Amino acid sequence: MNSYNSREYWIQRHAENRGSLAAVGYKGLGDGFNRSAYRLRKNAAVRILSRNPLISTRSIFEAAVGLGTYGPVWTRLGADDWLGIDICEEAIAHCRKSYPVNTFVVEDLTTRRWSHTDTYKTEYDLVTGIDVLYHLVDDEAFECALGKLKGRVKRRGGALLISDVFVAADQQIAPHVKRRSLTTYQRVLGGEMVLVDREPVFSILGDPVPQSSHRAEDQLLAMAWRVLAKTIGWTPASLRDGVGATVVMATWPLDALLRRVGLSQGVNLELALFQRK
Repeated sequence: MNSYNSREYWIQRHAENRGSLAAVGYKGLGDGFNRSAYRLRKNAAVRILSRNPLISTRSIFEAAVGLGTYGPVWTRLGADDWLGIDICEEAIAHCRKSYPVNTFVVEDLTTRRWSHTDTYKTEYDLVTGIDVLYHLVDDEAFECALGKLKGRVKRRGGALLISDVFVAADQQIAPHVKRRSLTTYQRVLGGEMVLVDREPVFSILGDPVPQSSHRAEDQLLAMAWRVLAKTIGWTPASLRDGVGATVVMATWPLDALLRRVGLSQGVNLELALFQRK
């Protein structure tokens, strides 16, 4: 499973899906689904950060910025200094065109040293690693990347926002995806970074990782996702965008209910907010 090359994988994804959310989302489900699902991702980021108003969002360092999808969120939260990095030159070119007043550079999180230290500041109020760290299936690369992000967090009161399923025990579920526990993240971050909040992103509108084959609720979440994904995936390409958007619109109330009652915790995608002591 570990034979995949992260850099080559993402460069190819962006080349094949130029400017499309399929480059960063679920590539087989079309832009309609991804646009709608990304609204839910962004809403989750707004919820967790709005719930923690003492954490500043004035300066933001965003790892794996992709197409800059979270740009409107950072603007809404009052960011006046947003820097995004990505391993893919095409993604960075897209962001520079879309957000010309902000700064974007090509950077590899898995190398020991930053390549553009003269381009950005040493520390930021908020550092994000959303939908990136679980794509680093090699543990050494993962630890290097997480350590580098921690190093950009402001020394007093700065925060780190990351996403994963936060499974009970680390497990690789695809060639390009390894889900890790909060214990693993905390071990790498050390005691000076404290978990202050968690926020579920999906329950059935993202791919679950059942905790146990004996937990009926986990299996139901996984089954619901498979049905939704297959329904969209089997739709003719000409209709897929419309069907995908409709599926999200029709099921998001149920998705939200399941999130609120806590059934998706440790089973589907969440945001975790760490703050430096």
